[in-house]
Amino acid sequence: MSLFVQKMLDISTGHLTEDTRRRMGEDSRNFFIGKPCSLPFAVKGSSYGWFIDVRDADERAVSGKEYPFDIVDCYELALHLGCSYILFDRDAERHADLNWYGDKTQMAYVEEDEVQNAINAEEPPLTLNHFKAMFSQT
Repeated sequence: MSLFVQKMLDISTGHLTEDTRRRMGEDSRNFFIGKPCSLPFAVKGSSYGWFIDVRDADERAVSGKEYPFDIVDCYELALHLGCSYILFDRDAERHADLNWYGDKTQMAYVEEDEVQNAINAEEPPLTLNHFKAMFSQT
């Protein structure tokens, strides 16, 4: 991957507890005007959500401050996926691998990979042998 291109995890604000959402909102305003923040990381935000950088366990330990458990869960997923940033978006989908603190009626979005789609397809995908058979002279 290029040093100039980074991956971002885009998830719902519903993956944050009410307390963390409140603190993120306050800290994004405080960050903007240069006031001290309550969270041990910088929060850039708007009325639609927040943007933060991802920190691994070593970086979190060096800060000497406690990170909210819901943020740590999101960090761990982002690190597992190779992401450098997280965008908490109020309109984003609910991720199936994270705890949910938002609207209980919102179902989790599950990404289906191409292999699973091929398995579930009514007709199996054509192979090279299928194409050879179509064009062979008998």
